[in-house]
Amino acid sequence: MSDPQLPGPVLGISAAGPAAVGLARPGAPDRRLIHDQPRAHVESIAPLISRLLREEGLAPGDLAAIAVGRGPAPYTGLRIALATAQGLGLALGRPVWGVSDLDVLAADAARRLRLAAGVSVLAALDAKRREVYWARYRVDSPARLDGLTRLEGPAVGAPALVPPASIRVGGGVERYADQFAPIAGESIGVDPALLARLAADRAARRLDLSCQPLYLRRPDVAAPAARKRATP
Repeated sequence: MSDPQLPGPVLGISAAGPAAVGLARPGAPDRRLIHDQPRAHVESIAPLISRLLREEGLAPGDLAAIAVGRGPAPYTGLRIALATAQGLGLALGRPVWGVSDLDVLAADAARRLRLAAGVSVLAALDAKRREVYWARYRVDSPARLDGLTRLEGPAVGAPALVPPASIRVGGGVERYADQFAPIAGESIGVDPALLARLAADRAARRLDLSCQPLYLRRPDVAAPAARKRATP
């Protein structure tokens, strides 16, 4: 499967699960760091970025672009990831590219599992409340990194209502394994370095790279109701 030409080092940030950052750069292996606490995005994303760049001998100004997963993902983590990416892009004068985390999952499955043209892929992430975020794809060009067509989604719903596919991947599939089949033989999460490569490929083809978040549903936190007036 062919990879795109990178414009230079591209940082990838994902909050679709544990905070994860990755680096894709020309002529070097991909690097990634993943925080092991799934609800520590506020505390972990910036330190992970600093550590990754330091270990690779790069300064923030060496980045050519920042790629960020635009969801669907939990409200707080997604908001932090997008704000961090956009803040970096503004400070450095670099483009910020948004890609659905489900697109990354599906592309990774096609590449790792060497899926043939015509195979359908269901990518799903755990949405809590006994629901999953999902999208369904078809492999059209196995030789290309971004060689899939999205057929349905992204959407959120109960696992029993998700449409069938030739193979199903992602944390949502693993969380509700008793309701999903067939499942890929290996665990596949959102790879932030692959996110960076996928974004670079789409940027080279001048495709839409909006950073509009895919929340899909309201956050769990609600604004407090107005206080009742005290009576004597």
